[in-house]
Amino acid sequence: MWLAKLSRAGKLLDPIKVVAQVLMYPFFIGNVPTHSEIKLANSYFYDKATCLLAWKLFLPKEEFSLDHPAANPLIPDRGPPLKLMPPTLTVVAEHDWMRDRAIAYSEALRKVNVDAPVLEYKDAVHEFATLDMLLKTPQAEACAEDIAIWAKKYISLRGHEFSY
Repeated sequence: MWLAKLSRAGKLLDPIKVVAQVLMYPFFIGNVPTHSEIKLANSYFYDKATCLLAWKLFLPKEEFSLDHPAANPLIPDRGPPLKLMPPTLTVVAEHDWMRDRAIAYSEALRKVNVDAPVLEYKDAVHEFATLDMLLKTPQAEACAEDIAIWAKKYISLRGHEFSY
């Protein structure tokens, strides 16, 4: 949600303009667990207890809630309006407990007319495209190519050259 706050800042960012963003397996949470959070709560190295600890360390103690706007951007009227977000590509993995909430976030963006496609990679886990030991997998290589194509579209729409 920091990006929405920056977008509202307007002239403070000149000459920088955010034209698009990529969310890779975004770390959202909420008080009501999703299907993937229940099903995959204690999978591989992202168990629920560790994630809760991360949010307890991140959020202000006096404001701690899993529905805090920084943790759960889907709570209506509690954070910056979603319509202020730039085009947002969301990357999710089939076996990531954060998957459902990330997809719901993209759906919410699309409801307010933000271009927000979701790329879901089968047989993949959280960090499949950024963890060193998984970088050469077909899913990670496809993800890198898919992101480059999507980013190139938004950069070229703004009249800038981009090659990879």
